[in-house]
Amino acid sequence: MHLTIYPALWFDNQALEAFEFYCSVFPNSIVLEHNQTVVKASLSNQCFIGINGGPYFLPNPAISFTVICDSREEINALWQKLILGGASIIDLGHYSWNAYYGWVQDQFGYTWQLQLGNGGKTQQHILPNLLFCGMHQNQCSQALQYYQKIFPEFQRHQLLRYPSGDFEGKIQNSIFSLNHLKFIAKDSPHKHIFDFNESVSFVIPCKTQQEIDYYWNYFTEHGSESWCGWCKDVFGISWQVIPKNLAQILASHPEAYSTLTRMKKIIIEDLLISKNE
Repeated sequence: MHLTIYPALWFDNQALEAFEFYCSVFPNSIVLEHNQTVVKASLSNQCFIGINGGPYFLPNPAISFTVICDSREEINALWQKLILGGASIIDLGHYSWNAYYGWVQDQFGYTWQLQLGNGGKTQQHILPNLLFCGMHQNQCSQALQYYQKIFPEFQRHQLLRYPSGDFEGKIQNSIFSLNHLKFIAKDSPHKHIFDFNESVSFVIPCKTQQEIDYYWNYFTEHGSESWCGWCKDVFGISWQVIPKNLAQILASHPEAYSTLTRMKKIIIEDLLISKNE
């Protein structure tokens, strides 16, 4: 499991239950470790974490996860499991954009877009899908330019624009990679009251303090700071900018956790010299 950027899902003390469920849904999945606060798992050989953070942030379809499948049978099997206790957003069927597709909300509120593709030929089966809507309606193009400036390993794989109508020129679909994690992003053709929030964030594990400073300064220049390495970019998407070895630092320096909770941007040296107070 190559460690690059990875998604973090927020729960009201259901993270372990949720990831045990997801591991029963997706092949090649396992809960790797867990404590009262954080669950780390591999879903279809991709790193995810779950955070027991309380009832503050509810998931919504602004960030969903697209699952690339090899067959209708695979889609049907995933759908039958994911919809238990959940709901259909777009029913399974044939659509202009995909021969067999459906969008489902699971029992924990997270949503999954299942579609036919070459799942067996790609290393990444689950792609975060960003829907620019709400306060950030029609800002997908600006976001792609923004991320291309920030991420040293930005790759654009596909870009389709609406050819005509009210959304002419807006992004109908795009696929791109940020430091090896592949994303989908698009402008919503409809108005929605939901928007990006902290229910889904993206963790950037950094090797050095210089790297932490680089991402933090970019995101917060026109975004906002929060605690423990959390911040939002100008489009309202949440990022966790952390040391790659944060778990080891906290394990070997028990007093560092108290220091971490008082930080916004993480300063590695301050964690290492933490003293009990």
